[in-house]
Amino acid sequence: MKKLFLILSKGFLLVIGLCLLSSVLFAQQCKVKPIVKTCMPSLEPYQYDAYAVKEIVFGVKSKKESIEFSVYSGEDYKLVFGKTELPLEVGITIYDGNPIKKDSKIVYMDESGKKDKYVCNFHPTKTGSYYIQYEIPASTAPNQKGCVVVLIGIKE
Repeated sequence: MKKLFLILSKGFLLVIGLCLLSSVLFAQQCKVKPIVKTCMPSLEPYQYDAYAVKEIVFGVKSKKESIEFSVYSGEDYKLVFGKTELPLEVGITIYDGNPIKKDSKIVYMDESGKKDKYVCNFHPTKTGSYYIQYEIPASTAPNQKGCVVVLIGIKE
């Protein structure tokens, strides 16, 4: 029984170690703290609530990837997207539901073409999960990587 526990605990430690190593390597590539620091003033006068990081891997074909976040109806939200760590421009669309479903509506769409920061204010009409969909273009140099950092603010 002790041997089984030791084997399991060593395996668990190995998995945890690999996860930490990959997050450290990603954090080195995507400099999250400086991006957050740069974008934070754009949240004002909204109160900082959270941030999310999306790693973007460019391939030979264009693709769409999404992340989910929760909102409450009756609140005012401001999202600040730090896109400085991207080798190519990525489109951003926010939906009031899963973008795969036909009944989802577009809440906001990035038409600004701004490379550094993109700011979006919205007032959700329903409580629940909203989605940020990233439109990732094809790249002539596959496996290029970058990231988008999203700061979420709520009006107090």
